[in-house]
Amino acid sequence: MLMFALLLASVICDVAGQVCFKLGVGHDETPAVAHPGIAEFALQTLRSPWVLAGFAVYAIEFVVWFAALSLAPLSLAFPFAALSYCGVVVASRYVLHEHVSVRRWFGTVAVAAGVALVCWP
Repeated sequence: MLMFALLLASVICDVAGQVCFKLGVGHDETPAVAHPGIAEFALQTLRSPWVLAGFAVYAIEFVVWFAALSLAPLSLAFPFAALSYCGVVVASRYVLHEHVSVRRWFGTVAVAAGVALVCWP
């Protein structure tokens, strides 16, 4: 049970980190600088509290992932991590309020079904 809790925590951290990164690079469609160069974009990005939060969440995920790997076979853990794709789609829709097409929802369900097939005890 601990193994699945750690795997799920890793997935949740991955999704949270991606949402933080998206918020940090400007979720709204109007960037702060009209067309920043690479250096300006990098500085602007690294100063974002959301990007820093994403890095912190990824640091936690790093530790959680290794803890999960210490308990789970890689042939189970890595396919389970694909649930991150599903979580990102759900978070994109309900946290970031992005449009998600019906086809993308079907793909998300297909990924979740595949994970269930591979990981079901």
